[in-house]
Amino acid sequence: MVTHNALSLIAVVVRRIFFFSAVAMLAQFISVFAEYWSDDQQLGQLAIEREAHALARGVLRGENDVAFVLPTELRARYERSDKRYFARIRTGNGIVLFSNCDAECAEHFLPLSFDPPSFWMKQIAPGKPLNVAGGLVVERKAEPVLIEVAIIGDEESVMTSVLAHEVVDHMIIPMSLMLVVVLGATTLSLMQALEPVRRAATLVSNINPLASGARVPTQGMPREIAQFTKAINTAFDRRRELVRAQKLLTSAISHEVRTPLAIARLELEKISDFRARKVEQDLEALNQLIEQLTTLARLDGAELIPTELINPGDMAEGVVSALAPLVYVAGNTIELVDKGGTSFHGRPTLVENALRNLVDNAIRHSGAGARITVEAGPGAEFRVCVEGNNSESNQPSEASADSSHGLGLGLKIVSRIAEIHGGSFELTRAPGRIAVAHLAFAPVEPR
Repeated sequence: MVTHNALSLIAVVVRRIFFFSAVAMLAQFISVFAEYWSDDQQLGQLAIEREAHALARGVLRGENDVAFVLPTELRARYERSDKRYFARIRTGNGIVLFSNCDAECAEHFLPLSFDPPSFWMKQIAPGKPLNVAGGLVVERKAEPVLIEVAIIGDEESVMTSVLAHEVVDHMIIPMSLMLVVVLGATTLSLMQALEPVRRAATLVSNINPLASGARVPTQGMPREIAQFTKAINTAFDRRRELVRAQKLLTSAISHEVRTPLAIARLELEKISDFRARKVEQDLEALNQLIEQLTTLARLDGAELIPTELINPGDMAEGVVSALAPLVYVAGNTIELVDKGGTSFHGRPTLVENALRNLVDNAIRHSGAGARITVEAGPGAEFRVCVEGNNSESNQPSEASADSSHGLGLGLKIVSRIAEIHGGSFELTRAPGRIAVAHLAFAPVEPR
């Protein structure tokens, strides 16, 4: 049975890809963080490069000169009174464009007369927080500009921004792009692989397993699903064989027993003794028992029979019309009441059999003068109500739903037919010496 909250295979796979991708990203994050955290030289180099590129946005070149304006986002860092961050921007020929240090510049930066390399760095003190100084040459047309930076103590966590930048650039962005590609490719592959399975599911929902050619195709299916489908086809074959053998058995029993019973009844009709009439009644009861047994046996494969749309009012009218003569012969009355029955999907032969069983049970187990009412509706249901004039009608031999011996064969057949249709059957006693048999089915859902 498929539940409403069951996940599709694609959803399951996508969830697992997300989960394992998150695990991989976490492991990669720990690896990247540990690698950078343990290497002060590399952290220092990245911090110098990051600060130098941020300061380079303030380098301005006119037609004949170069100027520098400290970027707004860096002013709080490089203009604070307790200086922990130092910067000096100069041209290649030693002209200083900006500086926020005096003695510190001489201590931490290269001499102005020195021809600077494209990048340099020195570690002022090992460990954390960062204590580094360095410089980066930024080409601005023909005039190179050297940006020198010193970080003492790193109170504003430049190192943290460096680590975050590395994680985003070298892990989150590449892995996110890879995740999108993997998810897209996986989803597309699964949809294509499951398309034959969807077609097979649609076919199975309309297939009659008892038909000789009922098979679920396996073409185009993945091997594992194809093996499962082959197992379903094998189960269909076994079910067909079982139902066929069961039909042969019930037919044989019916034929082999009914024929001698019919012959015996013909012979008894020739005997005028009252005891012969009693034996005839016993033979009729035995014939009825055999009929019920064979009907009950045939129900095992009945759920595989295709359904049709059934109108409760029309079916009840047909059953009442057919059984009315028997009701009158027994000295009872029968009435049909249509209470607005709603059509439902079912197997007409089985539903009619169930309703006939209920009416027949009312006839046989009610005394003379009983009033039998067959109700169609409301909804997709039937009720057979019996109101009798003696205690016999109140205690039908098959009518105790909670009896330790269970329902009689007739009512077992009714209960089984209701079960096959996903419905329900209930037999109750109502005040005023009335027995009520209630047979309910699932109505057709409105579109």
